[in-house]
Amino acid sequence: MYKEFSKVYDEFMEYADYDLWYETLCQLIGVTEVQGDKLLDLGCGTGEILLRAHHDFKCEGADLSSGMLKRASEKLNSEGVEVPLYEQDMRELSLGKRYDVIVSMFDTVNHLTNREDLVKLFRGIYNHLEEDGVYIFDVVDREFMEEMFPGGVFLDERENMTVIWEHEYDEETGLDYIDTTFFVKNDMGSYDKYIEDYEKKVFTHEEIGQCAEEAGLDVRGIYENSELAGRRYFYTLEKKSK
Repeated sequence: MYKEFSKVYDEFMEYADYDLWYETLCQLIGVTEVQGDKLLDLGCGTGEILLRAHHDFKCEGADLSSGMLKRASEKLNSEGVEVPLYEQDMRELSLGKRYDVIVSMFDTVNHLTNREDLVKLFRGIYNHLEEDGVYIFDVVDREFMEEMFPGGVFLDERENMTVIWEHEYDEETGLDYIDTTFFVKNDMGSYDKYIEDYEKKVFTHEEIGQCAEEAGLDVRGIYENSELAGRRYFYTLEKKSK
């Protein structure tokens, strides 16, 4: 996943307010009872959250995409920041250690395409959380998807980049199929073309709650947010009390 997208991800996200994302994350951590400072960014992308979080936490990062991890490593090294990075499928998380805080930002969880994979994720989270640890993630809903792709197409035109998103929702499978084409201006003045296809799934609050329950996690909070990048919901999950 994201073999091509990793090459243009930072350019594509140039308008993202990462400081506000991190501030929101810290606020969510603050309303929990977590005491420790070991943090894993699961789905860390190119490392923007890690660049901010390393000041406050003992950080590590994991991502499925080797391309994303390469960018993250270059970015962190350029700032003199040492953060261990792991190539991991979030459905098969296996690091042999525990964390006080695990986070998955930017609707990473919506990239899981069925209930079974969501349970696998949550079970992995359970095994990697300290007893008082917390898992924080955000997801988008069906309304977000419909608003983002009116008529099935979203066109993003910028000075040095044009992005065409083609979207189709399959009611039978419950999956969103997204074909993305990037035209990025290079140093020669011509344009490089990148293509990325992927699937997403919108999970209901009920589905998330049931999967968390099955994996031994409690949903301690659901927070709606429309300030960061469209309406989305942040979840805080903790291990069930013994």
